[in-house]
Amino acid sequence: MITSQMFRAGHPSRVTILLNSLEGQQLGLLTDSVVMADNLATIVMSAVNRVIGSLPTAEIDEALKHTLGL
Repeated sequence: MITSQMFRAGHPSRVTILLNSLEGQQLGLLTDSVVMADNLATIVMSAVNRVIGSLPTAEIDEALKHTLGL
């Protein structure tokens, strides 16, 4: 889950993406955002309408490790 509610940032299971950063510019997001790796869901591929970008893998991996206790 990605949210623009920046008060949700600051937890080890969350990754902040600032719009003025390199990642923020490449993702196509409209505002500063927080990736919440502690809010996981599975969806079928047919529910994906389009891809807007990709996230920095190392940061997301660390956030997921924290969420999963690895």
